[in-house]
Amino acid sequence: MFRAILLLALACSALAFAPSSSGAVARFRHDERTSLRMSDEAGLPPVTKERIQTLVDENPVLLFMKGSKLFPQCGFSNTACQILQSYGIDFESVDVLADEDIRQGVKVFSQWPTIPQLYVCGEFIGGSDIMIEMYQSGELGEMIEKAKAEM
Repeated sequence: MFRAILLLALACSALAFAPSSSGAVARFRHDERTSLRMSDEAGLPPVTKERIQTLVDENPVLLFMKGSKLFPQCGFSNTACQILQSYGIDFESVDVLADEDIRQGVKVFSQWPTIPQLYVCGEFIGGSDIMIEMYQSGELGEMIEKAKAEM
C-alpha cells in the first residue's frame, strides 16, 4: 500500500514539474478563472482573507514562512530566505507560527498546502521547491528585478 502511494506521489510530482514546450518548468499559480474557490468552501473568514490580500498587495516580494527572515524556524523557510537574500532585495516576511489564522488561511488563500509561500508583485509563485527550480533557471531573478522596479 505504501509503495503504491509513493509511486502515485512521484507520478503526480513528475507531472507538476514537467517542462513545458518552451522549456520552462510548469508550476501551479492561483488563477481565479480555474480556481475551485476553496476559500469559500473551507470557510476562510473574510477578515483573514482581507488581511492576507492586504499583505500581498502592499509588499512587492512577500514570503509567508515559519519564523522570521532573521531566524527561520524550518529548513524550507531557511532555503527560501537564502534564495531571496541572494538577490540583495529587502523582502517582507510573515511568521505564520505567530498567527494561526494566517497560518491556515494562507494555505486556503493560495490553494497551496505547504509553507513557505512566495508572492512576487501580487502573484503566488509557490514554495521552496519551486523557488529552487526558478532560481536555477533564472526565471525568479527576472521576476525579482521587476519587483525591485516597483519598490
